Amino acid sequence: LHGFIVPHGDRHLGEYIPKQARRLAWLTGFTGSAGMAVVLKERAAVFVDGRYTLQAEGEVDATLFQSLHLIDNPPAEWIAANLPAKARLGYDPWLHTPQQVARWRAACEKAGARLAALADNPVDQVWTDQPAEPIAPVVAHDIAFAGKTAADKRREIAASLAAEKLDAAVLTAPDSIAWLLNIRGGDIPFAPLALAFAVLHADGAVELFMDQRKSTPGLAGHLGDGVAVTGPEVFGAALDRLGAAGKAVRLDPERAPAWIFERLKKAGARLAKGDDPCALPKAVKTPGELAGIRAAHRRDGAALCRFLAWLAA
Repeated sequence: LHGFIVPHGDRHLGEYIPKQARRLAWLTGFTGSAGMAVVLKERAAVFVDGRYTLQAEGEVDATLFQSLHLIDNPPAEWIAANLPAKARLGYDPWLHTPQQVARWRAACEKAGARLAALADNPVDQVWTDQPAEPIAPVVAHDIAFAGKTAADKRREIAASLAAEKLDAAVLTAPDSIAWLLNIRGGDIPFAPLALAFAVLHADGAVELFMDQRKSTPGLAGHLGDGVAVTGPEVFGAALDRLGAAGKAVRLDPERAPAWIFERLKKAGARLAKGDDPCALPKAVKTPGELAGIRAAHRRDGAALCRFLAWLAA
């Protein structure tokens, strides 16, 4: 390799990520919630948006990294201008969407170089004290707060897939999985989510892929017979089965890693690119969810008023 792309993100491509996935912060010192770095043999650059310009200047060693604005100086243009001809630029296909990969590939081609997907992330190989992946407990989300059972949600989303003649949808967003199955976790700071992947089939059955050490007493009963829980290590094999059967699979190109697209495509699946099927239904709140939102705002408003009163005193 002549270089490697290091984004801020994890396998779920979220803005808020566990400590184990904070590769950009470990490598560069930049701790913001959005940004990326491109490290070449002779030079390196960190790209941040306008929110983090001053922060990057204070956190990143300017003798090692050039700090650039993500919009004014796009990474793709920097790659095209600085990557030597015939060089090989690596990336982790779990940490980029297909659109991003296409952008990096075009930049490499413009430089006369090539882009290479790596099976192992080289940052992980040198980050000797990298934290372990989180295994916070996963619990059921009470129907009083959800307002709709997980079984009903699964049936409704499955029916929408069947109506589009799709066999399954691969869910990569933890918030969609939490909503669909009425579960909550603690793998991510400031968000009650469990890191997991899921496959929702057109008959309403769900395959949930997560570290089973997260399971708590009563969780299996809450999920029911229609949800099979297995470890994340068999996720790839499940995608292979979808492909081998020639299934039509919905996958969100703006939220899913390129690795999943490539695995399904190689296995023979018929990819149906489209929005996460849970995104819109999740946005339509039940009376129970609306009540929870209002109650949270009242508590938050009271706390803010107490703070402002203290500040003014």
